[in-house]
Amino acid sequence: MEQPSKGCAPLEGLGNKIMNTEKQPITGTEIAYYFVCARKLWFYAHNIECEQESDAVRMGRHIHKTSYKRKKKEVSVDGVIVVDWIDHDKKIIHEVKKSSSMEEAHQWQLKYYMWYLEQKGMNIADEKSAEFHADDLENRGYIGELNYPKLRQTKEVILLQKDRKILEQKIIPNIRKIRNRDKPPKTVAWEVCKFCSYNELCYS
Repeated sequence: MEQPSKGCAPLEGLGNKIMNTEKQPITGTEIAYYFVCARKLWFYAHNIECEQESDAVRMGRHIHKTSYKRKKKEVSVDGVIVVDWIDHDKKIIHEVKKSSSMEEAHQWQLKYYMWYLEQKGMNIADEKSAEFHADDLENRGYIGELNYPKLRQTKEVILLQKDRKILEQKIIPNIRKIRNRDKPPKTVAWEVCKFCSYNELCYS
């Protein structure tokens, strides 16, 4: 069984690492952490990291490196988002994950990537376009796909019209509010905490 990561600084000694996050763009990792743990999001946004990675993180990185070897990897956009790969022939934006246990977070992370790319001018399909042009790739916008190679599963992700509003009016503003807090949100213990790299920081 995985042991909690070691090497985190005591919380009271982290004050000098706090930074101004107001104008920093939102990253895909922050979107995912928003759905997993607000406290983890706050630590990440303030550049507070533990010295060692968890086994789960190392496994995830290994899967990214060894899966879909023939595909073009990691498309970085503005240094803000990093998409695992984009299949321009099929107009699919791919995101690779280790397991589906955090599927809601995975879906919103991918939806944020699609939303961000849309802001940069990419034609992203909504639910109507994806259905109407299902067999007409030339006129259909890009869609998303979550890939779980360890599970041999794929899941289609569409950026719905309502998703755009949720991102713009709720998720992104809420992330900025969490970032701007003077102190991290309170610890809320649940099952995944024992696998988190911040475990020692929260419970020591």
